[in-house]
Amino acid sequence: MQKNEYMKNLRIIVLSVWCIAYGTLCTAATPFPKTAADSVILDAIQKDSIIPGAVLCVVENGEISYLQAYGNRAVVPAQEAMTTNTIFDLASVSKPTGAGSAALLLCAEGKLNVNDYVAQYIPQYHSDVQIRHLMTHYSGLPAYMTATRLDSIYLARGVEMARAEFTIDTIARCKRPSAVGEKYRYSCLNFISLQKVVEAIVGEDINTYMRYKLYRPLGNSTMGWLPADSLYDRIAPTECIDDICILGDVHDPLARIMMTGVSGNAGVFATAEEVANWAIWFMNLPEETRINGCNAGLWTDSVSTSTGSFTQSCRHTGYTGTSVTILPEEKRAVILLTNRVHPKDEHNLAPLRRALNNMLTP
Repeated sequence: MQKNEYMKNLRIIVLSVWCIAYGTLCTAATPFPKTAADSVILDAIQKDSIIPGAVLCVVENGEISYLQAYGNRAVVPAQEAMTTNTIFDLASVSKPTGAGSAALLLCAEGKLNVNDYVAQYIPQYHSDVQIRHLMTHYSGLPAYMTATRLDSIYLARGVEMARAEFTIDTIARCKRPSAVGEKYRYSCLNFISLQKVVEAIVGEDINTYMRYKLYRPLGNSTMGWLPADSLYDRIAPTECIDDICILGDVHDPLARIMMTGVSGNAGVFATAEEVANWAIWFMNLPEETRINGCNAGLWTDSVSTSTGSFTQSCRHTGYTGTSVTILPEEKRAVILLTNRVHPKDEHNLAPLRRALNNMLTP
């Protein structure tokens, strides 16, 4: 028996003995109901036709306990079966797994503080916005900017800067619908700004930085922006427009057109297992590190457990049909990756996500 396996078994034995001796103080978490999860996902595919397929990955006790593929990853122009190693466009799940995690890492290293003002790193930026305002969506910025309109302005002005530079300059000077700290408004512009802060500190593009700083050390060989052409046969296509399906390019127009594929708001590609590896990394960080890094930009709230107690939930969803929910205290997580916008952007995943999240709560 390998040493690591031996130590794992020893810990289980010790914990079991302790639970028997102090049974009133030790309640084992209810195992994730895998069969029930299979059923609701298959219904979404076969009965309700909400998604063409999906990959589910469950983390329990800080380890992957279930990885399952369902349905098809493509139905147009030809049917392709879903596989557990399918690579997905994470859409807004890119926010916490990408720029959010980069900021968290820099905070942990003392190179960034969430109380810093963004203008320290982007001089022309709104002077009252702090890093925490970007990560918690209290900057007052608009929710989005239309990529085609922004691109037409860029072309009409003939500015001598790259589209990505023009985009951040526009965000830095735009009119804000509300004052900083006044109102929560979920905004892609916050995380595009955060990306530029990260890049100003590390001195390289965020894709290169995250691939070598976090993704590769986690064993996530395909995770990152701009997937290589050699990976295209494993990527789930997204929306089909004029009979051409988006494949290997980020679905989000602002990220695709103005940020050329590397954007803080979207564009990370990964498998479900890779997102689970990231979730395990996140939940194993010290609580203080997570909090000081604004939980990498994950949405946080408290959920009630079957015992009547409350535990913290950290979660995020993505427009293409992706989601991750983490219970750090319980060392549990559920990752559901789908391409619900394939072939057409027509369906709502909220009920399916809610059902799986309810199964996760111990």
